[in-house]
Amino acid sequence: MDDLGERLARLEDERAIVTTLYRYGDALDHGDREEFLDCFTLDAEYVVRMRIDPSHDLSYRGHEQLGTYFDGHTHAPAAFHKHVTVNPLIVLHGLAADVQSYFLRVDSLSAGPAVVVAAGRYIDRLTRGFDGGWRIQSRSCEVENL
Repeated sequence: MDDLGERLARLEDERAIVTTLYRYGDALDHGDREEFLDCFTLDAEYVVRMRIDPSHDLSYRGHEQLGTYFDGHTHAPAAFHKHVTVNPLIVLHGLAADVQSYFLRVDSLSAGPAVVVAAGRYIDRLTRGFDGGWRIQSRSCEVENL
């Protein structure tokens, strides 16, 4: 059985990883470019795969391309939406972690109810940096309904 210190360290790492997943959505939804980029390693790879129409798949590598992705995305107050991340399954490997989670994108229409416009899963690889922060090194975003 692991000792208490090892178990506590694992729980703290898992919590920090989940916080990175949540920071990603919050920064994208509210237009915080610096916070968004800080969720990724400098050489991160982000691939978006569309189940229904793979011709719309996207791929980004590094902060410059991720910044371009961020700049082209809508943010509040011009558009109100929420990236909701749930059910994270985390497997720690020392200074790296494999994570699978589900996502929903919920949009607020100008006059009416909120609507789920996208759903799918993230398959992530995170690494812990020299500063102790966990960042996404690779993300595969599998969009299931667009």
